[in-house]
Amino acid sequence: MNKIKHSVISLLSYEVPQKARIKLNQNESPYDIPLEYKEEIANRLVRLPWNRYPSGEPLSLKRLLAQYTDFSEEGIVVGNGSNELILAILLAYCDKSDTVTLVTPGFAIYSYLSKIMNLRIKEVQLKEGFAFDVEELCRNAYDSRITFIASPNNPTGTVMEMGGIEEVVRIKKSIVVIDEAYFEFHGLTAQPLLDKYDNILILRTFSKAFGLAGIRLGYLLARPEIAREIAKTKLPFSVGIFQQVAGAYLLKKKGFVKMIVKKIISERERVYRELGKIPQIEPIPSKANFILFKVKGNSADSLFELLYKNSILLRRFSNPHLKDALRVTIGKPEENDTFLKNLNWILKKEV
Repeated sequence: MNKIKHSVISLLSYEVPQKARIKLNQNESPYDIPLEYKEEIANRLVRLPWNRYPSGEPLSLKRLLAQYTDFSEEGIVVGNGSNELILAILLAYCDKSDTVTLVTPGFAIYSYLSKIMNLRIKEVQLKEGFAFDVEELCRNAYDSRITFIASPNNPTGTVMEMGGIEEVVRIKKSIVVIDEAYFEFHGLTAQPLLDKYDNILILRTFSKAFGLAGIRLGYLLARPEIAREIAKTKLPFSVGIFQQVAGAYLLKKKGFVKMIVKKIISERERVYRELGKIPQIEPIPSKANFILFKVKGNSADSLFELLYKNSILLRRFSNPHLKDALRVTIGKPEENDTFLKNLNWILKKEV
């Protein structure tokens, strides 16, 4: 143990409870890929050699991503989930003791990987209603190597307006990473800023709208000359043939993906309205596939445990700014109904 870095030993393992009859804790799609799609993907995989390394550059997948994003193929980097790309960005830009700026509450992986690399972390707290503090982000950008902004933000579901993003990017002292993991549920993107500035990067994933969390696939949009350098920091052959084939297949099924997104957005709005009818609950407006809600007059931890006893798994947080909050991923209508029914029953019983 004495040879392992202190920055690693001091970390808590990144673990999330998995087992529950109704699993609404990890912002996954509630809809699996249809069996016929899986069979077609499997048939394509069977015809490929498994004894050979995959292509270092998944060209077919990148061509389809270029069409999907209306962006230059040379400016796309594909990774083993967007988490690999977050690490690649940190490796490309940061040396030990460099500073990164993070939004809090925010996605835990930014902090987790930054700590492993012994980077200094500055946190900018969200304002009332979990709105982004653009002024404070701008102030911190002057001496931060990287600024991470997720919009929509996880775990709050709130978004940063394009004008605010451009204010931070315009400073040009910091590399601004816009994580658009939930882009499809929001519909707005910072991608046009890539034409104006060379210090902005955009991250996206197949884990949410595309329903491919199990295969680990993400991508980065950047200026081509920057994308080439960031790609050097990735491990070779990190995107296997399964990821390449499945990702390419789903990109050709845009109608299916749009249908799923439409269903989830419709359910998100319905669940938000129903939560708003409960006196002890304050839901936060969301542009993602989840809703954060505050628990008033009751313990969020106790509510989490009572729901879990009924095999309904939500997400709770150690972040002190979220001590009175829980996050629910939008599930299928029947899953959402069961969650809402149990939530109402528990809170009425508590009162």
